[in-house]
Order: sequence, then structure tokens, then C-alpha cells
Amino acid sequence: MRNLKYLVVPFLCKSSLLKLSTYNREESYTKVYNNQKQYKIEPQTIVFSGNSNTKLANEVAQCLGISLGKVILERFADGECNIQVLENVRGRNVFIIQSTCPPVNENLVELFLFISALRRASVKTITVIIPYYGYSRQDHKLAKTESIAAADIARILEQTGIDHLVSIDLHRGQLQGAFSTSVPVDNLSPYITLIHELNNHPLKLSPPNELTLVSPDFNGVSRVKKVQDELKIAFPNIKTKLAMIYKSKHPVSETEISLVGDVHGKNCLIIDDIVDSGSTLKNAAEILKREGAKSVMAYSTHPVFSGKAALNLGISNLSKIYVTDTIQVKELDKQILYDKLSVLSVAPLLAETIYRLQKRESLHELLGAHNF
Repeated sequence: MRNLKYLVVPFLCKSSLLKLSTYNREESYTKVYNNQKQYKIEPQTIVFSGNSNTKLANEVAQCLGISLGKVILERFADGECNIQVLENVRGRNVFIIQSTCPPVNENLVELFLFISALRRASVKTITVIIPYYGYSRQDHKLAKTESIAAADIARILEQTGIDHLVSIDLHRGQLQGAFSTSVPVDNLSPYITLIHELNNHPLKLSPPNELTLVSPDFNGVSRVKKVQDELKIAFPNIKTKLAMIYKSKHPVSETEISLVGDVHGKNCLIIDDIVDSGSTLKNAAEILKREGAKSVMAYSTHPVFSGKAALNLGISNLSKIYVTDTIQVKELDKQILYDKLSVLSVAPLLAETIYRLQKRESLHELLGAHNF
């Protein structure tokens, strides 16, 4: 793993990060992103990266002003994973950054073996940072004999020996309950990235200062309401309303899709946690346009972008798509979507999280309390 040079970059300010109740559009974000702060990382703290998103891990290390821990992560000819930790980790507090994104099973096995290797090397604590938690959508049974994979993965992670898990915008906040009380789980809110982006690049709204937030399904309403609450505080001059796309499934007829809320002549922003095939966002944009929406944009935290997702989104009625870098977007997908796509970095958020955890400080301001 290549060492990184010491670099101080814009950071998330300790004193004001995500204190949404005290947001001031003109002042708060200057404190959060433009202050130059040199993080002091304790000698006993070391941060490693898996192979799933090395770009994000490198950016987190840059934010912290440290080098990532040295490790060999390789594959044998038959596909088996081999891990060799090249640092003295005995008695140290270790952080691993690894999204369990596609190839999901490969990244999961690598993470399990990484944890095991560290535990066998007598580390003091292991905090796993999983920006995107794979299998999170399999959180309940749809058939009597079906597995609940989200909970099963939690059990395996716990058995391998983790002490703490951090994720971003879990599909269901209740997944935190799949772990025992000995393994705390922190579910970080990603919406400061969207608010910061809109602060730097304001939307051109017409009618001015009016924005309708749309949930693509019933289950996402709580998430959209949370975004509305945060936008109201960050941008008090923007009037926000809610709308929802509702699907009624009938056993003997086609699924009936209806819209709850008025979007005629409105600027719409669809809010979702995961964009996978892109069909949900594409279909939602089509419905909103059909109902008279003036413009349609979308925000989705985790860009899984499977199959022809980029092509689907590229030909959709979406004028803008915001995602974060919890999963590294392929260069080809970026080229297909071009200026439609804005990738927002969660690296400063994760850097602040690591800093607070190693200082034993509260993460309350980073969580957003959005347990959907």
C-alpha cells in the first residue's frame, strides 16, 4: 500500500459539524469546510483500507494527515484471498475502511479475513467502517424459509471479533439491533454532503425558492422528512414540500402507481438511499414529469450502479443526480452520465468520525438520528 504525504485539507469542524439546530447558511459551512485543522491522531490509532474503495480510504487518510497502515491484500490464482498485515498492531486501536459493495461476497470475505488477521495479531480494538453495508436490503423474510442476510452478516462480523461498527445511511436503522450490546453500531447521516453541495452550487429554482422532496416509495417517507427538516434549517429561505409515489400491488392485475402530493410546475428532488439498477429513479422521474413537474433531480447516498444503471439514468428525465462516494463510481459510468452526475465526498465525515472515536468523544452530531 502506497504511503501518502502529509496533507491538510478542508475538514469537518469539531465544534460545529452537523449541529443542525444552529445552522446558519452564510456562517456555519465556512466553519465546517473552510477551517484548516490539523488532526492529532494518537500513536495507538492506525487506519487500514480494504480493496473495495481505496480512493475513499486514501482521502480519509489525507483528511487526518496520516498514512494508511501497510498491508498486503492479494488473490491467489484460484481466487482465494491472502492478507498480511505489515504493521505492528499489538495493543493498538485499529480502524478498517471497507464497503461491502459489488463484488459483495468477495469484499465481505476479504473483510472477515482482515478482521481475523488483526485479531490474531493481538490488537486492542477493531472498529470496522463500512460506508455501504451490503445485504442491508435483506432485513426481513419475504418467504417462510428465506434467510435474513443483513442479520446473518452482522452475526458473522461479530463472531470474527469486531468491537464497533460504523456505517452511513443504513437501509434500515433497525439493523443496528442485529448486533449484540457488546458491539455498538453508529449510523452516520450523509446529508451534510448534500447541504454543502447546494450551498456551494445553489439550485436554479423556478418558481424561486420552492423545492418538492419526493419519496419513491412508502418506506422512504421518513428519510425524506429527515432531509426536509435539515434543509429547512440550512436554507430557511427555501420552501420545501413533500410528495410520495405509492405502489399498490394486486394479485390479479397490474401494479397501480399513484402520486401523493402536488408536483405540477414544481422543482422536484427525489431522495433515496440506494440506486441499484436505476429503474426506481428513472420510473419516478417519468411519473413526476407526467404529472407536470417542471424539473426532476435525485439524491441517492449509495451508487451501486449495477448492470445498465448509468444508461437508464442517462436517458431518464433526471436533470441532476447526486450520489456520495461510499461506493467508487466507475469511470465509464461517470462518462455516460457526464454533467448529470455529482459525486459528493464522505471522506471528511469519516475522518471526523475516526478522530472523535479515538478521542472518545461523542458522535451525536454526526448521526442525524435517522432510524428509518
